[in-house]
Amino acid sequence: MKSRRQRKKLGQAGWKISEVERLTGLSRRDIQRVCYQGEGGIGLLSPKETKWGYRVYSAQDLKVLYAVSLLRERGKTLPQVKREFERVHSDVDAILDEQVELLREEIEKSVSRYQKALALGRAKDRDALERLFRHIVAFELTFAEDAGTDSALDLPEMELLVELMYGPGSYEGIRGLL
Repeated sequence: MKSRRQRKKLGQAGWKISEVERLTGLSRRDIQRVCYQGEGGIGLLSPKETKWGYRVYSAQDLKVLYAVSLLRERGKTLPQVKREFERVHSDVDAILDEQVELLREEIEKSVSRYQKALALGRAKDRDALERLFRHIVAFELTFAEDAGTDSALDLPEMELLVELMYGPGSYEGIRGLL
């Protein structure tokens, strides 16, 4: 077992593979294959080795491995991941930016489905519908880039909510007033 001093030095040099597994969500095997140059590997990284023979991973390595993790979550194989890196000339920031945009779109869709289900579940409770309406408008005003009450009405879930609150055809009537 390594002494506390040796472990501290290792931690300062970078992250051990067990820590990288935990931080990125990648399996040890995938991490090794990302680093391996031979058959079965894709050779995106060359982590440093300590004088004790342990591989340690830098912050840049973590960035690359997290991008790999996001691509793997989308069902990409490691050879496909390598092609993605080749496509953007190994620009990990470009891959992360693309993944952030895809995640944002997924979040918006999930929030919309959640709010529709919530509205339908509370369809008989007018006060609950009005609270949900105010909540959605406040959320849109807080997080949307071009926020406004009218932009909140453009959300797909708002049509359903307004129709439940005020009856069939009411959404078009309200939109016509703006």
